[in-house]
Amino acid sequence: MRVESLHIQGFRNLSKTSLEFDPERNFVGFIGSNGQGKTNILESLFLLGISKSFRTTENEEMVGFDQDFFSVKGVIQRKDDPLTAEVIMTRKPLKKTLKANGAVKKASDFIGHLSVVFFSPDDLGMVHLSPSLRRRYLDLLLSQLDRDYLENALRYQSALKQRNSLLRQIGDGGAQEGELEFWDQELSRNGAVLIAKRIDVIERIGAFATPYYKEATGTGDTLSLEYQPSGGGTPDADMLFGMFKKNHSRDIALGSTQSGPHRDDLRFLCNGHDLASFGSRGEWRSLILTLKFAEIELLKAKNGESPILLLDDVFSELDESRQKTLFNSIAGCQTFITTTHREFLDVIDAEKQIFVVENGVVAPS
Repeated sequence: MRVESLHIQGFRNLSKTSLEFDPERNFVGFIGSNGQGKTNILESLFLLGISKSFRTTENEEMVGFDQDFFSVKGVIQRKDDPLTAEVIMTRKPLKKTLKANGAVKKASDFIGHLSVVFFSPDDLGMVHLSPSLRRRYLDLLLSQLDRDYLENALRYQSALKQRNSLLRQIGDGGAQEGELEFWDQELSRNGAVLIAKRIDVIERIGAFATPYYKEATGTGDTLSLEYQPSGGGTPDADMLFGMFKKNHSRDIALGSTQSGPHRDDLRFLCNGHDLASFGSRGEWRSLILTLKFAEIELLKAKNGESPILLLDDVFSELDESRQKTLFNSIAGCQTFITTTHREFLDVIDAEKQIFVVENGVVAPS
């Protein structure tokens, strides 16, 4: 899987940019000072794969300051057939349109056409700071691997929004507690699917992760992953329904749903010890590398071809040894890399295509 060309208009500070990528070079580097627009290029590629940003949930932020809309279009070469994917966002009305080969698609039919794996120093926060980042890691991976998961996740989020709104209405005296039953059932039915599929993919990640982690750390340490449902146990639909019903009073008082897959967590254990509490920064770096390797292998197994990789300023967080481990392991993937200094690219023993980015202008080096 490769991106042959990328065409951008009105996206953040990239007013009008067209890039052609050399099919003989797997590594594409973008060099420039901070704030010039390097990461915006990776974000536009991420949009073509996932339909959303890795930076923001506010779509309007991606429209250029003096622009009425943006368009990101990529020509993608795949094993089976070529594809032109496009994401268009208008400011007024605020609307996102997804297209594949010119046909408008809903998100569940758009995601997965281009498989992407994204890695940045901010990923370190997933390990020890935020359960929401750990859930997001699972959700993004599963959304590319399993359309059924994606559709259930979209239904779950819609039902959660409706239930939370109803909880606030009940708290204000504008609705009755009995009205929650319908949304309890919706959350339970879709939530049970999410939990089952998350547990399954964690087991599959673990199968790849153990040998990779030992290589990344240079030790005999054993990595394992555990899924932690917020309600305890391994709930099926009936157990989830009982949990939602049991927690009516608490949820009404707080005005939001306090348990369920949207509150679950993922633990990373090294030799049985929780890395979030006891891991060193070096171990966290090795863990993130391991998870990215596992993503690549799972997506390759699904599609029969490698995903594209988006590496945002990874040189700032990885020492030379880990850099070599990373680049040796991704040699078969088309990889887009941002960096502030050209010499950082010298550790990559491969032919590279390099662009310079300055004030939103991208030019061949």
